[in-house]
Amino acid sequence: MKKIGFILISFLVGFFGGLGIKYTYESNTFQPYKWTTNPIVVNCYGKDFSKLQMTRALEYWALREYSAAFYQHEPPEGVCENEWLEGFILLKKDNRLPEPSLAATKRWTSLNKMRGAVIYYKPGAFNLYLINEHELGHAFGFQHVEKIGHVMHPKFQKMGRDFYVP
Repeated sequence: MKKIGFILISFLVGFFGGLGIKYTYESNTFQPYKWTTNPIVVNCYGKDFSKLQMTRALEYWALREYSAAFYQHEPPEGVCENEWLEGFILLKKDNRLPEPSLAATKRWTSLNKMRGAVIYYKPGAFNLYLINEHELGHAFGFQHVEKIGHVMHPKFQKMGRDFYVP
């Protein structure tokens, strides 16, 4: 019985210790994750998602040498049924985002490499100035920056077009 208790405690210490290390790394690194290949961006939000807005956001990042393989505005049937896909950034609508969030990006990573991402938008939020650029920044692996005017600022009202590595 002691042996099982020791193994369980060792597992818990290792698990939570690993989570702490990962959290500390992510909190102190501006771009803790990178794609090994350019991701495919897919509109799973719906037909009312602005193709022009996403094209502009992708151009913003391409000018900074972070590119998508391509953008699929009208994806093939079945692609959007997935929660996430390796090598893809999926754009989805979500009415359940907590206030004051306008959008949120969930990333899947492994050994500091991006494997997939999903950007969730409140209905209509994709039309807001710089929201697509900001969320794509997360999908490209970047964290928030507390500098007014930086595209990765955590507060929408303080975001701007600036991008630089702090």
